[in-house]
Amino acid sequence: MSQEHREIADPVIAPREHEIVIEQVGQRGEGVGRSAEGDVFFVYGALPGDRVRIAAPAGKRYREAQLVALLEPSSDRVVSPCPYFESCGGCDWLHWNYEAQLKGKEGIVRRMMERSQLPLEALRPILPAKSNFNYRSRIQLRRDAGKTGFYERGSHDIVDVEHCAVARPELNEALTALRREPAPEGQTKVELILREDGSVGRALNLPHGAMGFTQIHRQQNELLRLTVANQVRAAGARKVLELYCGDGNLTFSYLPYVERVVACDASEPALEVAREKRARIEPNPPYRSTFLTSAVGPRTLGKTPPDFREAYDTLLLDPPRVGIGSTLRAFLHPQLQSIVYVACSPTAFSVDVQVLRNDFQLMEILPIDMFPQTHHVELVARFARRSTSPRSSR
Repeated sequence: MSQEHREIADPVIAPREHEIVIEQVGQRGEGVGRSAEGDVFFVYGALPGDRVRIAAPAGKRYREAQLVALLEPSSDRVVSPCPYFESCGGCDWLHWNYEAQLKGKEGIVRRMMERSQLPLEALRPILPAKSNFNYRSRIQLRRDAGKTGFYERGSHDIVDVEHCAVARPELNEALTALRREPAPEGQTKVELILREDGSVGRALNLPHGAMGFTQIHRQQNELLRLTVANQVRAAGARKVLELYCGDGNLTFSYLPYVERVVACDASEPALEVAREKRARIEPNPPYRSTFLTSAVGPRTLGKTPPDFREAYDTLLLDPPRVGIGSTLRAFLHPQLQSIVYVACSPTAFSVDVQVLRNDFQLMEILPIDMFPQTHHVELVARFARRSTSPRSSR
């Protein structure tokens, strides 16, 4: 029987309804609960403590389900302050009180560690945000057919918004001004970014972060910088290779405590900003910091100074959400003593660090809430070389 014939002949399985209690949140922020039969359901919009009615197709033990009715709300549910929350795809948890959000994010990191067999005693309490509204210094808007706003959850339809609850006031003022302007023909992307001098920059139909990548929560960014600097100091680092350095946001936080840094990034505009910062800190050569233009890959080390290539004792990396992957192995050499990994995806982090299992020990993981009202959680992890690796001790 052909594949086409099988597809036509297969009956349509109607969704079945279940009543479940949500027990925790998943890696993507959805509520997770199980039926009496042991089937596990992922329910977007549901929160731990909710008793809900859901609809899901029969079949796999683990599957997504649709929230049909909220039968009994969690005591941690709150009324969302945003009128667009039900449709806008920007925020996940505007209906969950902030203290519960923090516990949810700690749970995400803890379960990642359990699945990856990382020692739970290394986990530290999450570092909360003082400001959990009006914090974003960069937003991406879409314009089309008289609408200006954000994508609807799960689609490319635009939710027309007049105000964003998590954006900085300066960006909301710029959004108001943008809405008064005639919209160009066809769908366009407009990125608004609050510059250090208080002005608002605008990029039209350019790649994300074309004006330079910056952390969107400035208060939390200072906490991230301090955390990284403390981990580098705890590692006793002298020579650091930094990957995905961007404009030197993290580099200059720990530079006073080390002898030498070689930092790499693929973005030349970001590196130009880094070199401008260096000129203010280190006006005269020889510089303790070197910024190299290079996409992170197996050939990156070949661009570093020969006397540094196998002499750095600490590796610092802050990869994008997809992680660094198997490329991490290329940067592990016998003189490497410590690794500081800044991750915006616990899932990618858990996969990446499997290569470290035999020779490095996890010392600390510090979750940081960089993105309040969403399920995203940042973490800073430090690994130290084992005095005797498990493999060599057998």
